[in-house]
Amino acid sequence: MYTNTAPVSAQAPEQHSKGVVAWFRRKLSSSLVKAVVLMLGTQVVQAQESLGHFSERYSAEQIQADIDQWTHWVHATHPDLTHSIHDIDAFYARLDTLRDTLDKPMTGEQVWREFASLNGMMADGHLSIGDGTNAQWRKWVAQGITLFPFEVLVSEQGLSIVSELGGAPSAHDGKYISEINGVPAAEVVATLLERIEGDNLAFRSALLARRFAMTYRLMYGATDAFTVTLGTGQTVQVIALNKAPKSIKQRTFDENFNLKLLDNQQAVLTIKQFGWDDPDAYFRFMADTFAQLNKAQIQHLMIDISDNTGGDDVFWKRGILKYIATQPYRHGSTYQVRILQKYRDPGEVVGSVVSGELTKMTQPEADQSVRFKGKVSVLTGPLTYSSSVLFANTIQDYGLATLVGTPTGGRSSQSGGIQFLTLKHTGIRAVAPRFILDRPSGKQQMTPVQPDTEITQQGLSKAQWMAKALSASRSI
Repeated sequence: MYTNTAPVSAQAPEQHSKGVVAWFRRKLSSSLVKAVVLMLGTQVVQAQESLGHFSERYSAEQIQADIDQWTHWVHATHPDLTHSIHDIDAFYARLDTLRDTLDKPMTGEQVWREFASLNGMMADGHLSIGDGTNAQWRKWVAQGITLFPFEVLVSEQGLSIVSELGGAPSAHDGKYISEINGVPAAEVVATLLERIEGDNLAFRSALLARRFAMTYRLMYGATDAFTVTLGTGQTVQVIALNKAPKSIKQRTFDENFNLKLLDNQQAVLTIKQFGWDDPDAYFRFMADTFAQLNKAQIQHLMIDISDNTGGDDVFWKRGILKYIATQPYRHGSTYQVRILQKYRDPGEVVGSVVSGELTKMTQPEADQSVRFKGKVSVLTGPLTYSSSVLFANTIQDYGLATLVGTPTGGRSSQSGGIQFLTLKHTGIRAVAPRFILDRPSGKQQMTPVQPDTEITQQGLSKAQWMAKALSASRSI
């Protein structure tokens, strides 16, 4: 792991300097903006922007009360913290250090920087100290905050630029970043990864790429401009942008769920989440999809869940397995669950942890006329998580389709039944699961779901990766 680096604290700039930069951002071309930033010097001008509860200041007593509130809540919710926390003693030592460190008045940002360092240690995408919801960030962007101006990719090769923030092409697409404001990119990435939740490094890296501009803003404070050194040695001056990252933009139904028929009797069904505000619309779409596939006599269907971070299991049971399952199945095996008051069944004791095994089997669809007649493959990737991992488990353990792609972002044994807590004073939102579920076969529980045929995406665009996966899986 790379060494950590201290965050830059947000300070109010002189009003004149801020006004000059803002005026030139509106009025001048990008080349003149760079010249102006150079005239201002290499020191970054810091903007004063509000991030709601993160920008508020809290007393030491309020912060300590929130730490105590979270500690009590997570122990009253989670069935077994050692499921994902490798070193439980180090975890409790870190909690003690937080109590000692957060002993003075601080802003919510400063509290988050320390508190969120638990995320990497907890190693579970369902167990986290949150960096703000998508809705909150959309609101803050609408109110005028500015962010790091690029969409990025985080990989073993380093931090690279994908596009301008929001998705428009930039002059630096594909280039690697070696430094941001004088801090090595490797240190920046390591610092942020420590504060991103997730079961493994692949998932956390993919999630950080989606949230980079926002997480960077919380960690390093608001700035009007950035000095970015590229891997080529070129240094560029770039202005912060008042744009929403692609990841927080609200997607339409068609962007989440779509079918593409190819010209070689193959098709790709993309499902980016297992959930929708109007479930009936989703189930109608899936029924129409499989009817269309059968009518077109499609021989090979690729179901793309490589960007699917989860949702509700019923969306893949009724929406997919209804049309491809040929035998009874269950979506898990042994489990542990914390009994909470709102979920308590007769005879259960609130607060207790119950262990057992799922025995009920879901029967295949009786109407065989709706069953898809062709071959099915499922594409997985580092963002395949939560309910989509349970789907991949079930597909693989019952031989219902071939898994291709890269290992999932979540371990086969998944936590779930997530609960939410907004801390009383700082407003930081936490997430914790109430159950742990093992995969149907009971095997390979603590590893990601391994595809039957691994197709690396390294160096490939999504379209190229998909084409390679289609070719490989059709020939199996």
